[in-house]
Amino acid sequence: MATHARPTPIGLSPAQLRNRMIRSARRIIVEHWPRVDRCPVCGSGWPCTPTGYAYDFLVSVGQGDWAPPHCAGSRR
Repeated sequence: MATHARPTPIGLSPAQLRNRMIRSARRIIVEHWPRVDRCPVCGSGWPCTPTGYAYDFLVSVGQGDWAPPHCAGSRR
């Protein structure tokens, strides 16, 4: 039985894919950051579902305490 190397998604190395996912999670958090305890995109209370998933991913890669630079004093 022949073993085949698993193709990497869109030709990225694991490190490049991880970095791209970190940037995407941070972008989600920035776009959904609350203004007066409400998500401007979803309209739901904080944290909204997309932000929760983005923070869960950042926690899994050791960056769970990240907050947008303009909100550094008000972390989750």
